[in-house]
Amino acid sequence: MRLFLADLHIHTALSPCAENEMTPPAIVKAAKAKGLAIIGICDHNSAENVLSVIRAGAAEGVMVLGGIEVQTVEDVHVLTFFPRVDALISWQEEIHSALPDIENDEARFGEQLVMDSHGKVTRKLCTLLLASTSMSVDYVGKRVRELEGLVIPAHVDRPSFSLIRNLGFVPDRLRPCCMEISRNISAEEARDRFPSIARFPFVRSSDAHRLSEIAAYTEIRMEDARWDELLLALNFTGGRYIAPRDATI
Repeated sequence: MRLFLADLHIHTALSPCAENEMTPPAIVKAAKAKGLAIIGICDHNSAENVLSVIRAGAAEGVMVLGGIEVQTVEDVHVLTFFPRVDALISWQEEIHSALPDIENDEARFGEQLVMDSHGKVTRKLCTLLLASTSMSVDYVGKRVRELEGLVIPAHVDRPSFSLIRNLGFVPDRLRPCCMEISRNISAEEARDRFPSIARFPFVRSSDAHRLSEIAAYTEIRMEDARWDELLLALNFTGGRYIAPRDATI
């Protein structure tokens, strides 16, 4: 077994709230400098930069989990990850069709930059990504499972865009693989404060919008950095596990 350090919630410059420095190669280099072997890319309601980060990660030996941070109709943020790019693209198309037709105001929200693996800007997305889709939390869980993906409610301890704060419970149909907590709370505190999620494994992520925020917030013990091994770690199979690290690390 090997111990892998991970940060499973990182935004690229596609997210308008992220800094333009969040280019695919810069993210990978920053992650590698922090000792990370696995990163998750989860821009708001889109995956346009995921393939570029996967390519940049392959060049540096960093495993990149392709995902999207979906904003549901209930204003809940949910991380969704997929083992295959085709499933991720199908999910992205569905999300884009569920977004309201609102143009991004760059002066107010920031640019939405699509980049290649070298960090060159190839185009901009015009539809505002910082909006709630018409998808419910229940639907997100159902559809992601159909696409063989994973569901992780994001930053459940935060006062906004949180499953617990907005709904107050975990819907049966969501069936998350784990819960994400922020650096502001320990797993023990989260279980004490939010009993409805105490039965789930926890991960801690940076939710990085700038390079300095990327950090080794989660550790995963498994045989190799592969999707099938990650599934086993989420189920604590054969000595494998996934757990948050100390927030000060």
